[in-house]
Amino acid sequence: MTDFPNKGVWSTKPAEKWEEGYIVGNGALGGILYGAPHTFKLVANHHTLFLKQHKMNEIPNLSTHLDSLRETIEMDGYQKGVEYFEQKALEKGYQGLTMSDPYHPGSEIEFQINENQESITEYNRQLNYENATVTEQFTTASGKLFTKTLFCSKEQEALYFKLTSNQPFDLSFSLTDFQHPELQQEVIQMTDHRLVQKASYTDQSGYVSSVDWIVREGEVTIEKDWITVTQTNEISLALSIQPEAVTNPIESIEQIQQAHIQEFQSTYNQVSLRLVDAEERSRSLDDIVEEMRTTEMVPLVLYEKLYDASRYVIQSMAGEALPNLQGIWGGDFSPAWSGDYTLDTNVQLAIASLASLGLFEQFDGLFNRMAEYHEDFRENAACYYGCRGYLMPVHASTRALHVHWNSEWPMVLWTAGAGWMSHFYDEYFTYTQDKGFLKEKAIPFYEETLLFYEDFLTIKAGKVHLRPSYSAENGMGDTATMDIAVIKETIWNLQKAYHLLGEPVPEKYETLLAQLPDYMIDSEGILKEWIDETKAENFNHRHFSNLYPVFQSKEIDQKSPALWAAANKAFDKRIEAWLLSEDGDTSSSHGRIHAAMCGIALERSKEVEAALRELVINESFFPSLATAHYNQAHVFNVDANGSFPKVLHDALIYSEADGLLTLFKATPTWLNKGALSGIRLPKGVVVKAFEWDLTQTEKSCRLTLQSDRDLTVSIQLQPQYTLLGSDKDTIQLILTGQKAQTIDLPFTMLEDVPDGENS
Repeated sequence: MTDFPNKGVWSTKPAEKWEEGYIVGNGALGGILYGAPHTFKLVANHHTLFLKQHKMNEIPNLSTHLDSLRETIEMDGYQKGVEYFEQKALEKGYQGLTMSDPYHPGSEIEFQINENQESITEYNRQLNYENATVTEQFTTASGKLFTKTLFCSKEQEALYFKLTSNQPFDLSFSLTDFQHPELQQEVIQMTDHRLVQKASYTDQSGYVSSVDWIVREGEVTIEKDWITVTQTNEISLALSIQPEAVTNPIESIEQIQQAHIQEFQSTYNQVSLRLVDAEERSRSLDDIVEEMRTTEMVPLVLYEKLYDASRYVIQSMAGEALPNLQGIWGGDFSPAWSGDYTLDTNVQLAIASLASLGLFEQFDGLFNRMAEYHEDFRENAACYYGCRGYLMPVHASTRALHVHWNSEWPMVLWTAGAGWMSHFYDEYFTYTQDKGFLKEKAIPFYEETLLFYEDFLTIKAGKVHLRPSYSAENGMGDTATMDIAVIKETIWNLQKAYHLLGEPVPEKYETLLAQLPDYMIDSEGILKEWIDETKAENFNHRHFSNLYPVFQSKEIDQKSPALWAAANKAFDKRIEAWLLSEDGDTSSSHGRIHAAMCGIALERSKEVEAALRELVINESFFPSLATAHYNQAHVFNVDANGSFPKVLHDALIYSEADGLLTLFKATPTWLNKGALSGIRLPKGVVVKAFEWDLTQTEKSCRLTLQSDRDLTVSIQLQPQYTLLGSDKDTIQLILTGQKAQTIDLPFTMLEDVPDGENS
């Protein structure tokens, strides 16, 4: 295998554990190939498979205790308050903090090539992001050349695996019985060309794994649970996971693979980022990482590959599925945090790049899952606080009832989840302009989100007061900044939706908006995380909830100088105490990504570069370049993949709150030259091409935009730059009738303009 992927990774090291395996997926079904050359495994995952432990089905009714909770907080503080709430919950049968039903592998095939473990003279494996195909080759001492191929067909809803050799070989394989006490597995069909395994949960619901294969020559025998193929040169196999047994087409695997490649490429190749040349791209990941370790500098090619890998992971895991902490992949029954939907930052990051990558169909997984959780969100609100509307939990899987909390982790006090998720309903509309979606899905979600706060809030000195309140995983205090920010954003989005549909806006929303308190700035000029003078700040934390109105809703910008300055100071404190501190609370990838997002919004390119460097230099990724939650490839976790493309897009072309585009909002130094194409902007605008060079005194960029709507796009440079030969701060680009329009912008740093010289 001498041809290495233009976009992809390759290695001369086998994967010793599932996290190191190369991954494939079709937005619902996922596959992982890992193991030694002769003895290896194929894991199959399906996004719906959470182990039904029946611990998420009931929550206590504490609605009559809200007033007492508030009184306890007033008299004795938040810790006593949440301890009171927990005690009342336990008295009503609550089981205490309960982990979500865990995500688990659907099935696993174990393979053994029966070659007496003959020594390997050459070994190579590669993951081609463009073709969504895994290929592995090795040569034995006797000259046998083996080739393994794996892909996941969206059309056929199946994993396809092929093993070939230039000489006859013997192979045995078997479907694993996980022997898990809460999953009963039984082989219900076994022939010389088909194997079917039924898996049942304790409530008798379940799924079926169907395996079909075809052998080119050779003999097939069955012994106990093992299939043995002797003296063959090729075997092709298909594996699906469905509610019932199905027959997977296998005879035409070459045509199926070609159709798969064409389908995947047609989407994947719509977007491209070029930072390095073809020779750099052809290097092995082993070599690139070794250079990074030796020089303690991140090779530019690694940033480009992480971008390509992230787009691959996103396209492979999203669609029918809403990505969980592990996307759609997993190889064991005890994933960190159950591998669930963690809704206080992780899911939001996993879907963060969908809009700018133009993956609008992949939003279905989000909207469908939120619809499935509709009644659970309502039950949470009613049972815990006696409120109507939505209360979204931090953790969800088979159910979205709020069972993951106690007095140590008071997640039940966090109310901002539905408001945060509302942002992505607006984002989908902003990019697609789909008014049908706005009316049928977005507005009902906004209304349910605000309905909760209408019942939950109290008025103190004429302003909204929220008690209890919790800033995600960082502490309790009255009226968290993020709570007010999501209420504002949801009201604004709802008002906009009503106006666009020509419907009257109920007066209650304007009333609520007027009652919201101002954000609080402390005596040091720092934006506080709680609108609560008694609550001390904790800057050493991985979450950036206090800066939600900066990086997500874009409410705070330079048009509000006092808040802008206060937000910058709050950001400084987070960077110093957490991101760049050896005493930072954890090495969280999601924290680093949010630090980068905040840095971009605040036009802090050095901090953006520092945040992304921390992610990469600490090797928070696996050999596929799927990301990890912690340093040194610890805990498989894809939310950094889901958001990394958006970070680069925004650094280069940032859509301000008013629709104005800012070029080079906050570009790291390694992003000072390159080419980007195919990304999307609001209102259906497509970046057909964008080339830039910031490395010279006289800088340049060429931007080509296209839209299927007639509209005018306003463009400005980041304030440190000034256009050459023009006295305008803003450039207008008029788009009509799908005709692409191009502008060339020569510019320079303001500091490089001689005194007295006009632009």
